[in-house]
Amino acid sequence: MVEHKGVMVPMITPFQENGDLDEKALRELTHYLIERGVDSLFPAGSTGEGWSLSVSERQRIFEIVVKESRGRVPVYGGTGAVSTRESIHLAKIAEETGCNGMVMITPYYIVPRADELFDHFRAIAESVRIPVIPYNNPARAVVSLTPELVTRLSHVPNIVGLKDSGGNLGLHMRFINETKPGFSIFQGRDDLFYSSLDLGAVGIVAATANVAPDLVVRLYRTFVGGDHKASLEAQMKVARIRFALELGSFPNVIKEAMEMVGVKAGPPRAPVAKLSQEGREKLRAILKEIGLL
Repeated sequence: MVEHKGVMVPMITPFQENGDLDEKALRELTHYLIERGVDSLFPAGSTGEGWSLSVSERQRIFEIVVKESRGRVPVYGGTGAVSTRESIHLAKIAEETGCNGMVMITPYYIVPRADELFDHFRAIAESVRIPVIPYNNPARAVVSLTPELVTRLSHVPNIVGLKDSGGNLGLHMRFINETKPGFSIFQGRDDLFYSSLDLGAVGIVAATANVAPDLVVRLYRTFVGGDHKASLEAQMKVARIRFALELGSFPNVIKEAMEMVGVKAGPPRAPVAKLSQEGREKLRAILKEIGLL
């Protein structure tokens, strides 16, 4: 049985210069992350530019990551979409390709009410046998999941946890305290990992782990092991990478940082452009300061 906890990496999607999927780089990234001790992989999410991927591309990405992971870690496919119909279609693809579960952002652009969101996630959970983890990210998707709604969702069979990137630790604490026992709350804001773990979250979803998996794994492992001083020191370095995201348009800073540390990521997809020269210089200085270069 899969335990839903630890360091989950929302993988970037490597592209070639012409914008096509770079399958070789995706295979290499899968092995790279697993070998550095992460606990699970999450392809085709927001960090993976899921908004730009066709259905067939998502399917291919799931196939590659599942195959290359070889059962060493769980794979959670990114299956978020605007409509319930499309979300169910993507959820079934994730299941058919061998994903162990899925992470699903709230519908974006539209602003569904609480009952509509509940029915949306329940319908998806009932359409597949693999676990579903809703994803709260109001900065990207406009709508925010409330503690009352997340508590209702925690009692739906097959909905096993929540990725919360809302950045509000007060709400995050309520998600932890008010959901049913065993419901896995993951922190999705890289600058809040330590604080969230201290509140009782069981996992972190770390975009920065694409760049510095060793550092993020150390943050989590030392916290769980009781060395909170070492964990906090790692958190401060992780936060520097997180704050550097403001140098560009997400996720071009993550991809540029990966290239700087020697991990092939390729360019972002338009309309997101490559990081500016000024941005690259500032990013390189930050990576040097925290010991990654």
